[in-house]
Amino acid sequence: MKKSIALIFSASTLFLAGCCTTHHVTKLEYKEVLSLDDVNALAKIGWSVVSVMHSSGSSDTYLMKHQVQ
Repeated sequence: MKKSIALIFSASTLFLAGCCTTHHVTKLEYKEVLSLDDVNALAKIGWSVVSVMHSSGSSDTYLMKHQVQ
């Protein structure tokens, strides 16, 4: 009887500890870039292109992101 109570207590403690821990959140930074040269420079240091917006009569706009450390 004492063993089963101790087992239930330890199992419930582990369950509650798992539920109460904080989750790691990834923080991202976004930037709009107008020049393809800037896109390439940022890509070399870890930025990635999320989308490209084409508009008639003007240059493309690139939306880039990277993980904040």
